[in-house]
Amino acid sequence: MFFILSKILLFLIKPLVWILFVFIRGIFTKDEVKRKRRLIIATIMLFLMSNNFLVNELVLRYEYRNTMALDSNYKVAIVLGGFAGKDRATGNTVFYESSDRLLQAISLYKQHKVQRLLISSGSGSLTNQATKEADIVKNYLLSLGIPDSAIISENKSRNTEENAAYSYKLLDSLHIKDSILVISSAWHLPRAKVCFDVRENIDYYPVNFMSSDIRDYAIDNLLVPSPKALYNLELVIKEWVGYVVYWVRK
Repeated sequence: MFFILSKILLFLIKPLVWILFVFIRGIFTKDEVKRKRRLIIATIMLFLMSNNFLVNELVLRYEYRNTMALDSNYKVAIVLGGFAGKDRATGNTVFYESSDRLLQAISLYKQHKVQRLLISSGSGSLTNQATKEADIVKNYLLSLGIPDSAIISENKSRNTEENAAYSYKLLDSLHIKDSILVISSAWHLPRAKVCFDVRENIDYYPVNFMSSDIRDYAIDNLLVPSPKALYNLELVIKEWVGYVVYWVRK
C-alpha cells in the first residue's frame, strides 16, 4: 500500500501538475479579477519553475558534492539502480539518464578501487514486477567480461529504503561489514545517506551531477523557459519529499 501511495504522491508533486491546476482554474473562473490573477500566477509559476538559472542554483545547494579521495580499495561498491531496463521490442538492455552510476562503478572496478559490485534494484513498476533491473545489469556486466564472482545482485528492492535494507542483509550473509562504497547520482545521495547511514564507516561516491557551480549568465539561460529545468525541479522535489519521509521514519 505504501508503494502505491508513494507513486500517487510523486504524480501530485510534479511542478507541471501545479501549473496546469492553477491555469485551468483560471480559465474556468467566472470572476474576471480572479481569472486574471490566477492566469498571472500560473505564468509566474511557469517562469520560475522552468528557469535554468534558478533551478541550477536550487539543485546546487542540495546535491551531495563531497568528492573526497577514495580509499585505495573497497570490498564492495553498492550501485543504486534506476538507470537500466529492457527494450520490449528487441530484448536489448537499454540505459537511461542516470547510467553514469554504472559507468563510474565499472571504472572503479577496472582501476581495482573496488573488489565487487553490488547492483541494488528490483522493480519500481506497478505493472511489471517480473523484470528485475539488478538481474538485467548483472547479465550486462557478465557480457563485458566482469566475472560472476565480482557481481552481487540484489533484486528485491523497490525504493531507496529497501536498497539499504536488502543490500545490508546480503552483505551480512557474505560477512562484509566494512569497506563499503555507495554509488549514486549526486542529487540522490542526500536521501540515500539517510537510509545507509544506519551503519557507520560508509563512504559515498557522487556521480551524474545535475547542477553546475559555473554560472551561465546568458540571456536564454536567465529568461527562456526550459523543459529540462522543469524536469530537474521535479527530480529534486521528489528527493526532498523522500528525504523528509525517510528522515521521519528513521
